[in-house]
Parts: sequence; C-alpha cells; structure tokens
Amino acid sequence: MKKVLEMTFKKEDDKLTKVMIVNARGDLTPAEVKAAMLNIINESVFSIGGAGLSDIHSAKVITTQEEEFDLA
Repeated sequence: MKKVLEMTFKKEDDKLTKVMIVNARGDLTPAEVKAAMLNIINESVFSIGGAGLSDIHSAKVITTQEEEFDLA
C-alpha cells in the first residue's frame, strides 16, 4: 500500500493549496504533521502564484492499494 500525506494550506491571497508527500511514514502523528506544516509556513518554503503560505487548513493521509493485471 502507498501512503501519501496531503497537507492543505491557506495562502496569503485566501486561496487554498495542497502539498503532497509521497511514501509518507505510516506512524506519523498529528503533532508531527502540525509541527512540519508550521515550519513550512514559518520558513516561507513555498510561494505559489506569488502568494506565500499563511495558515494551516487541514491534513490527511491517503492510503492506496494497487493491483496490476497480468496481461500476458
């Protein structure tokens, strides 16, 4: 199974944007995610469309399972 951490931020222009981390650890805690998101905001890591990130909106882990078909 694949795990993707999806972090949604509010930007300075009041629009929302998402940052996705592929292959996220399975044992992430809400406190770790919140701390990482605050660090991303405080360090001005991203500017999207000229607007920096201003606040945390939400976060979730998306788990997917892939099954390939044997087409031989």
